[in-house]
Amino acid sequence: MSRYNDGFRQYDDYDDYDGRGNGYDYEAGMSNNALDAYERGVKPLSKISKADLSHAGWDETKTLAVALAREYFWVSQEWHHSGGQWFNKVKFYDPETLVGKWQKLDELQRQKWREKLRPRKKTKNQGRLVRGSYTIWGGSRRRPRRIGEQEFTGVLNGNWITLDSGGRKKADGRHITWEDAA
Repeated sequence: MSRYNDGFRQYDDYDDYDGRGNGYDYEAGMSNNALDAYERGVKPLSKISKADLSHAGWDETKTLAVALAREYFWVSQEWHHSGGQWFNKVKFYDPETLVGKWQKLDELQRQKWREKLRPRKKTKNQGRLVRGSYTIWGGSRRRPRRIGEQEFTGVLNGNWITLDSGGRKKADGRHITWEDAA
């Protein structure tokens, strides 16, 4: 085992000491083996950048890479302790593994993965136009007082009414009445 110094702290070369690890760097907030993994380009999914993926030969988007990891196509190769004093187990991913698995697929299989994992645009439900009134409350929490009624117009989506004046109200609430604005 050899030692090297990066100018800030001294590290041991990787040695797992029969599965017991290689120590913990409290300044970096991770194990020494995790620091070694960072140097090799193996990182947690949240820390992998588009540049890391491009350096490994990935031509697709980072969004697709993350989705492939979430669908267990790209699996974690190792884990390390991280997280300050709590020593959390964090999965580390190797971008070169992803590129290797992706290149083994033919174009039809790749297209199926792209279709399956493509982000769907949410279609905005137009809902029904409604009008009505709701109770305005005052006083205190201990002694609430009914101050008056507020008229409104809005759009009913599911069980929620989005008010034209801003805000939302629960359509089946106890202190609201509404009808279609036909």
